[in-house]
Amino acid sequence: MEKRALLALVISFVIFIGFGYIQQKFYPPSPQKPATQPVEQPVEQPAAPKPAISPSPVATPTTPSTPPTGIQKARDIVVDTPLYQAIFTEQGARLKSFRLKKYWGHLPFQKIADFNLWFFGIDIQRYKRVGNQITDPKELVQATTPDALPLALAWETKAASVGAAEVYQADQKAISLIDQDKAKLSFTCVRPNGLTLVKTFTFEQNSYRLDLTATVKNQSSNPLEGDLALSLTDDFSKVKDAGFTGFAWSAKKSRDTVASGSLKESKMIGQLDWGSLESSYFMMAVVPPPSDFKFTATVQDVASKIMTATFRTQVASLPPGQEISLPYTLYFGPKDLDILKSLGLGLEQTVDFGWFQILALPLLYVLQFFFKYLHNYGWAIIVMTFLIRVLFLYPNHKSYQSMKDMQKLQPKIAKLREKYKDDREALNKELMGLYRTYKVNPMGGCLPMILQLPVFIALYNILGYAIELRHAPFISTLPFTDIVWLADLSAKDPLLITPIIMGATMFIQQKMTPSPGDPTQAKLMLMMPIIFTFMFLNFASGLVLYWLLNNVLSIIQQYYTNKYMP
Repeated sequence: MEKRALLALVISFVIFIGFGYIQQKFYPPSPQKPATQPVEQPVEQPAAPKPAISPSPVATPTTPSTPPTGIQKARDIVVDTPLYQAIFTEQGARLKSFRLKKYWGHLPFQKIADFNLWFFGIDIQRYKRVGNQITDPKELVQATTPDALPLALAWETKAASVGAAEVYQADQKAISLIDQDKAKLSFTCVRPNGLTLVKTFTFEQNSYRLDLTATVKNQSSNPLEGDLALSLTDDFSKVKDAGFTGFAWSAKKSRDTVASGSLKESKMIGQLDWGSLESSYFMMAVVPPPSDFKFTATVQDVASKIMTATFRTQVASLPPGQEISLPYTLYFGPKDLDILKSLGLGLEQTVDFGWFQILALPLLYVLQFFFKYLHNYGWAIIVMTFLIRVLFLYPNHKSYQSMKDMQKLQPKIAKLREKYKDDREALNKELMGLYRTYKVNPMGGCLPMILQLPVFIALYNILGYAIELRHAPFISTLPFTDIVWLADLSAKDPLLITPIIMGATMFIQQKMTPSPGDPTQAKLMLMMPIIFTFMFLNFASGLVLYWLLNNVLSIIQQYYTNKYMP
């Protein structure tokens, strides 16, 4: 490898360090509350029965009713289930709060001290969790203003849009599904012009699925024409989890996304299978009525990282004295693959682990299998690392053997370099002849790394973005102390202990590896532990744990290879 390659790497590394320093010095991050949070591992939910869907709008004569009277102030209606607590407001019949009882909002950490080192900081914290009770449930509704609350329903015509901010009347004051399997909650809004909107929610005891039936009644003397619009809004600026935030949808079973903050103008999307506002771990999704209706979505960023998705269903002319009901299916909850598959709605597409999904899913199932017996994802990662190492045992052995063979040829290669130092074409020809004579592949040492790269990328996405690893602890505090350590395998090591040890193991591994003949390449290889250490400082601690253990196993295999291989 030429010296200019080493120079380019050094310059890149200096820029990497310098950029971080400048960012910390002149563009410090805004103060935030400590991102904290463990999870009670979600319980796999049984498949919820699909609701009966009317094949087409039903026109049913009704007797005109009068608007409800005596409503001075919109009430809050609390729906309590074993999985969540939802709060609806009669102002627009919108969702005011949706708190997941099985997932922490923030881990119970107490900061002791903090230190800033260039572009990364160290927070010394105390882990204050007591027992298994979750005292800070995950809140899905991030909006702070009434107009931004999700599940607004409006009747849109060319002239106006009504119903989204109206005061509805609820038919119940509160609902508890602790002792019952299913319950319904209806909101009714009667307009002076004879338009009546009814939103009926159906809740199930052990499911994150909600069924919404939107009914439009024409109690006037004139036909009504318009669209029924159901809206979701989320403020992604308050989401502290790394990874994707934005709108995802499926059209003809093909998934696509729009990241929050990326839209300069509203985006119209055609017929959908489903649409969701989602982050790495949670989502709010809408599945449309049957395909008899034209169902589209409009997505816009009303402010920085505040996205609104409006789902419109086109309704034919509604004659006087008739009504139409449209069934929607909603999902407010975790992006848990097993739960989503059990619903049968196609929402499992929202769990996306990138290019190597075909490898990531089996690895996730392996982790889940070991977790069932070990009850700790840290130990599950360790067992899986041993398993992966066994699978790559032979390719790694061939790699070490190839490097040893290359090392034996170094004296001959050095003589050829000296002899043909002014004729690169002749040098390459002689080197290839030398490799053929001794049956050595100069790239043989790189083959296992190339084979393991897809596995590494798949693990990177799993350990960083799978809901199972969110707030999953390994060793919550340093032994014999109250200082937080590996309390969340999806977050970085707050004390930077594991990435530093990992860098040290890489250095040992490099010293044990047969050195290449090119001095420049040898110096470059010795720099790799430093570069990797800085890269891994902010990686998920679960990923660092895997790489650290993999290095230790490589050192053991290298030791026996060097000792017993001739």
